[in-house]
Amino acid sequence: MATPSTTSAQTQQPSSTKNWIQFALLTVLLTGGGLLIVKLVRPSALRGVFSHDDPSQALRGQALVNMAWIEQALLVYAHDNKGQYPATLDALVQPGAKKYFGNLTAVPLDPWKRAFVYDPPSSAHPAPRLRSLGADGAPGGEGENADLDSDLSNARH
Repeated sequence: MATPSTTSAQTQQPSSTKNWIQFALLTVLLTGGGLLIVKLVRPSALRGVFSHDDPSQALRGQALVNMAWIEQALLVYAHDNKGQYPATLDALVQPGAKKYFGNLTAVPLDPWKRAFVYDPPSSAHPAPRLRSLGADGAPGGEGENADLDSDLSNARH
């Protein structure tokens, strides 16, 4: 026969787990319900949260994120190499070198599966520069075909 203290502890554990699960479900339901009410009352309030009106904007956003990631890797590389930036982006993923992109074995590409254009620092341009040629892969362009430039993306933030 079990002692009263053992029985009490055994029944208390499932009760606290049950309470936590009920709390988590209630939180999810209230959050989802609140978003649904906001979406019904004012449809424009959550525009872009549940879906993108312009998919090309999402791709351009991903390109900017990848550019920022590469820029950070370049800064760390320069810090590790006494202020010297690499001549090419391939130096960031050399076998046996520091892993600037975690477990990736290649430099991240732009969303259109092309390599970013990298210009190392020079006397005319003292900061490293990254560019994506947009969806069409050609210089210039408008809309989704417009180039993305790290010089201009830094000015936007």
